[in-house]
Formats: sequence, C-alpha cells, structure tokens
Amino acid sequence: MNRLDAYLPEHEFAERHGVVVAASPDRVDRAVRSICAGDIPVVRLLTTIRSLGRRPPRRPIVSIGVVLDDSPGEGLVVGLTGQFWKLRGAPVPRPATAAEFLSYDRPDVCKAVIDFRFDGRLLTTETRVHVSDAGARRKFARYWRVIRPFSGLIRIAFLRAVRRQAEGVA
Repeated sequence: MNRLDAYLPEHEFAERHGVVVAASPDRVDRAVRSICAGDIPVVRLLTTIRSLGRRPPRRPIVSIGVVLDDSPGEGLVVGLTGQFWKLRGAPVPRPATAAEFLSYDRPDVCKAVIDFRFDGRLLTTETRVHVSDAGARRKFARYWRVIRPFSGLIRIAFLRAVRRQAEGVA
C-alpha cells in the first residue's frame, strides 16, 4: 500500500517525479530535510512571483505543512490544507498534527499530501490533492491547469538540488 493512501486515499489531482541519487539513505534524508526554496534559484523566483514579491521564508521546503509520516532514511509525508487558488484571503485554519489532518473536513478547502521517498537509488516525490466541494474543485482545477507545469518544475528542481547536496556536488 502506498503511504499516501493512509492520509489521502481519494484525490482528483496528482503528480509524480523522480531522480536517481548515488548517495546513502542518510545523506539523501538530510538533504531532503534541509533544502529551502531560497536555495534553488528557479524555486525562489517562482515562489516570489506567487507570493506577489515576498521572498520565500528561509525554512526547509518539507516544513510547508504538518508531518504525517516520518521514516528517516526512507521517506517523509507532509500534509497541507488551503484554498491554493487564492493569492490572498482569509486565513484557513491548518492542522497541526496527523490526527487533525485526517479529521479535517472543510469542503471548500484542498487537502494535499506530498511524499518524499527514497528507495534504493530512486528519490521520488508524489503529490495528491483532494477537494470535496464541487465548486471549490472547479476553482482548483482552473488554478491547477495554469500552475501544474510550474509545480512540476519546482519538484524537479527540488529533487535535483537534493541529489546535488546528497552526492556532495557543488
């Protein structure tokens, strides 16, 4: 069973990317947990544009949500919620624990999970998004059509940055 199935078995949107990494699981794990959006030029640019000119915070990318599953050396699942199609607006309460994420049920809010998994030599990331309300789902679908290529670019750039750091390449 895919680890994401435990946290978000139903989803309407998904994307998956991977890279081969020639490094130990410990080195890959440390890199996954330490890379910040500001460390990757294209990610820094895209997140600055998305946030209307505000620079991304100096915190690891994996800290964007609540950790749902943590297996050092193997992988990490992060969950987040939000009305991602809105640039600004009223803040949406966010779950602080895995239990809160599992029970979160606002129909007008997206639930998303991101898995960072290292299996042998392959580092993958898989993202799933579920929106239970039909109106909100249509709004997110329009947003997804526009941002999906950039979302993929961010994930690919992140995986490559992890590979460079884990393999010790400057």
